[in-house]
Amino acid sequence: MSRVNVVISSLITLLPLTAVLFLLREAVGTDVWSLVRDETWRASFAVTLYVTLVSTFLSLVIGTICARMVYVNGRSWLTFWLNWPLFVPHIASAYLFYLLFSGGFPGFGLIASNERHHLVVILTYVWKEVPFVFLMMLGSYAQLNRGYRDMAKTLQLSPWQQFSVAEWPFLIKPLLDSFWILVAFISFAYEVPALLGVTFPKLLGVLAYDRLTTGLFLNESEAYAVALIWALILFAGVLLSYALTAKRRRRIERGVRR
Repeated sequence: MSRVNVVISSLITLLPLTAVLFLLREAVGTDVWSLVRDETWRASFAVTLYVTLVSTFLSLVIGTICARMVYVNGRSWLTFWLNWPLFVPHIASAYLFYLLFSGGFPGFGLIASNERHHLVVILTYVWKEVPFVFLMMLGSYAQLNRGYRDMAKTLQLSPWQQFSVAEWPFLIKPLLDSFWILVAFISFAYEVPALLGVTFPKLLGVLAYDRLTTGLFLNESEAYAVALIWALILFAGVLLSYALTAKRRRRIERGVRR
């Protein structure tokens, strides 16, 4: 690796640390316990977890199924159609779903926007994130050793058993990577829940931005403290999940190579 690449890699590695140090500086003086007792923040935490986990789970399942359909059944037309959402910005996607589900088009007003279950927000994120998962899993399927599937077929295993023994062990690592990327992105996003979400409880990104821009300067550090706490929770989750699966992932990485 050249010296320039080492410098660039080091700078990229230091970016998250710089962000954490910035949040730590801005959050100084915040009463964390009063923050924990604040009903508004707790409600935002709960609804953020709900929207993030449901959107992430559905995106992972649908994206993996689509990638498998291309790999196993040769449905290459899926690649064409799943590329389209990638070219649409999130704010444009949110506005598109707002038009569809606000009753603007006949027959599409079945689910109202700004409803308390955040179904339109979840649908928007699923529509946008399925192509990302699809591309991640398609690359993993491309590296998969077909000998495992052939052996499973030779043993006359059922389709589900073929998937569980010949494909699933090799999908854990990319699924884990995709899971944390989506959780980190969706959990503190602003545009989609700001346009389609309800007024209470708001998702964390919307509530934090509101606290910073509505003139409540006495509570300004709260938004940074919440962002810092959420970042530390995600960081701990990533470390824990990777520590628990390290041995298995190393074995999979050796086995996935041809």
